[in-house]
Amino acid sequence: MTRKKAGTENPPTENDRFSSRKEALNWLHSQNYKVSTGKFYQDCGAGFPMIHRDGTVSRYQILMYAQQIDLSTKTEDLASRDNLRLHESKKTKAEAEIAELKAMRLRREEDRHWLHAEDAWAQIAALIGALRDAIRHHLFTSQRELTHVVGGDQNRSQELVEHADSLIDKAFNEIASTKIDVVFEKEV
Repeated sequence: MTRKKAGTENPPTENDRFSSRKEALNWLHSQNYKVSTGKFYQDCGAGFPMIHRDGTVSRYQILMYAQQIDLSTKTEDLASRDNLRLHESKKTKAEAEIAELKAMRLRREEDRHWLHAEDAWAQIAALIGALRDAIRHHLFTSQRELTHVVGGDQNRSQELVEHADSLIDKAFNEIASTKIDVVFEKEV
């Protein structure tokens, strides 16, 4: 807001006066000072600006009063700007926290669709172990059939199953050693 300077030549002296409070208030308004009639009359009643016995008001005191209004307006403007900045800062911080929470929620949702590496390797190891046990079971229950298929001695079928089992263990250990830290041992 731009203000016109009162008395561009010399500042008013104590003897320069407005003829009444109303004239002084009208001058303040014409200079774009924002003061209500009630506030101005109340301040005059409190002694500043002072009303002389003849009802006149010193131009000098009105100029001082205007500077006081200007200062309080500027202080209020600064305070409201600081409050606005603080509010905007809090709002920005809250929005960032909300965005971070949403991102964390999305990550957790996405993680539900994936296995962690340790869990995946554990599940693979469990599947390989279950497959190995199933093959050993079928070898053991089918040992007579295997011996008959190769035209061998039924009394040596246990040796055939044990040899096949050791070959299976060797194959599973080769697979396991490439990715999984598991060693299959022969059951005792």
